[in-house]
Amino acid sequence: MRVMTRISTLSRRHFVSSTSAALAFAPSIANAQSVAPVDGDKAAEEAAKIAAASDEAQHLTIGVMIEGKGPFKFVVDTGADRSVIADDVAVALGLIRSTAVLVEGVVVTVQAQTVKIKNIAFGPVSIDHLVVPVLPRSSLQADGYLGLDAIDGYRVTFDFKNKALLVGPPRHAQLLSWQPPSESLINLQGKFGHLRALNCRADGVRTTAFIDTGAQISVGNSRLFESLVEQSPTYVKLETVPLTGITGGLMQGRITTVDRIHVGGVTFETCNIVIADMQIFDLWGLADTPAILIGMNFLRQFSHVSVDYGRKELTFDLASLVLAQRT
Repeated sequence: MRVMTRISTLSRRHFVSSTSAALAFAPSIANAQSVAPVDGDKAAEEAAKIAAASDEAQHLTIGVMIEGKGPFKFVVDTGADRSVIADDVAVALGLIRSTAVLVEGVVVTVQAQTVKIKNIAFGPVSIDHLVVPVLPRSSLQADGYLGLDAIDGYRVTFDFKNKALLVGPPRHAQLLSWQPPSESLINLQGKFGHLRALNCRADGVRTTAFIDTGAQISVGNSRLFESLVEQSPTYVKLETVPLTGITGGLMQGRITTVDRIHVGGVTFETCNIVIADMQIFDLWGLADTPAILIGMNFLRQFSHVSVDYGRKELTFDLASLVLAQRT
């Protein structure tokens, strides 16, 4: 399956306004949060469908209940280790303050106050006693972000065509004996939600790819660009674009063009990606190897994209390919 993917349709303002959240606690203060499992008696084959919407940065947002109140508009972010909440929402709900933590973002690491949430729920997911950092609404441009502490262990389908998020248990083994010809399934590796595709090549360069639905654009690290230049000195960095994240700060990236990026059975053609050494590559242990963050400008060219965190699988729906401009 071949897909054309370009950045030229996006304005420079979009690059400034939103890119990956890439949130994680600093290692010295990381605390694991428990995720409520799906009730085994209700492990139906069809996932619960949650109505969703798109924000200005083309993120998928859903309604989230916090301690029985809401719904609040949260961005679903597969690139963020931890969920976060906007400061005004935390104040309005009277959430109890907890310890301060360091939050690592795309550009800078900041100290943030945390709050204790007794319960947060969306679709079939219900999580008790979650501690989340508080960040300014002016940075988030949403009520909050749902990270891997909320979605890890589930099968999450981003239904861009019908503006919905489907959340349910991992696919059962008996469903895997037959693979629909309309789907391209890619096996992933990793742990703690940090799932990556190793079967990826960018113009022949072996590359590690991971999905980040909190990122509007797709970004490669400098090690990828260096490997491309080693293969062919004709690669150049084009226009400079500013990048920022929800923790603030500003860094410069440069656009380069890759003819083909193969991820499993999917081939993206004429790929304009941004080259920048964002902190997320360090957080995912990919700073020293060619790597690419696959953002919304790639993902929204399909009507459905599924990440099965339980089975460690990524699925693209090829039959219902939808160009980004139409979603």
